[in-house]
Amino acid sequence: MASKSLPHSDVGTTKKTQTDKKLEQPKVNLVALGDSLTQGVGDTTQNGGYVYLIKQVLEKRLDAAVVTRNYGKAGDRSDQILKRLQQQEKMQQDLKKANVITMTVGGNDLMQTLQKNFNSLSANQLAEFMPTAQKTYARKLDELLRTVRSYNPNAPIFLYTVYNPFYVYFPALTQLQQYTTQWNTVVRQKAAEDKNIYIVNVERRLSEGQYYDHGSNLKKTTVTDYNELSGDKLAKVLNNQKEKNAYLSPNDHFHPNLKGYKFMAAKLYQVMIEHKKTWLKMGG
Repeated sequence: MASKSLPHSDVGTTKKTQTDKKLEQPKVNLVALGDSLTQGVGDTTQNGGYVYLIKQVLEKRLDAAVVTRNYGKAGDRSDQILKRLQQQEKMQQDLKKANVITMTVGGNDLMQTLQKNFNSLSANQLAEFMPTAQKTYARKLDELLRTVRSYNPNAPIFLYTVYNPFYVYFPALTQLQQYTTQWNTVVRQKAAEDKNIYIVNVERRLSEGQYYDHGSNLKKTTVTDYNELSGDKLAKVLNNQKEKNAYLSPNDHFHPNLKGYKFMAAKLYQVMIEHKKTWLKMGG
């Protein structure tokens, strides 16, 4: 028995429904700028960390058509990200087309400052250097954000905070956490100058890991005290292949692992949805 073909009106309705669905589908063109956290260093799947993961989340939860461009580069400070942006035309062109911009910046700026003066931490002599270092970073971050805006004045920027990867090893070393928090104050101040920049706060979770909200207990029970460690013992602690923070990679005790990147993607999605009017346009 021959199969019946659909009536002409039904065929038209089907095509119209498919066309309408395509027109109503959210279009997300996401460009990610930054350092190793944008590149995805530490992600054991090697898919690209939070940038890959947020693409999956947006496609699944919003049925969105998502294109991502990942311009993360390990080791880059704020001034080096800026230099790449100024020199790479492809990055500039992709940025112009973006309706979502994400950024991880500042961690290497902070670590450079701390490494130069690490021996001063226990004596809290860093208090002499940090105000100047923060002002320098504020100037560099301002220049980077202004340059990004020169290529794309309208897309929302979702800017991640930095975190203290050594917190679970040295919870009693409050200066280290203090300077991390102060660094993020600079980030928030700069974000406040642009009504379309939104903070993605990962500081406490990535710093404290599974000890989140239990920091006081960690300080009481930890056996690692920086003030009692010589250079050799300190190196041994940080070379231990067992990571004490469940959100960080055991390879370097610094970058997020897959669990950490999943948290970064979840926080990004949460903030993006809170401000969806700035980027979620059907068929746009």
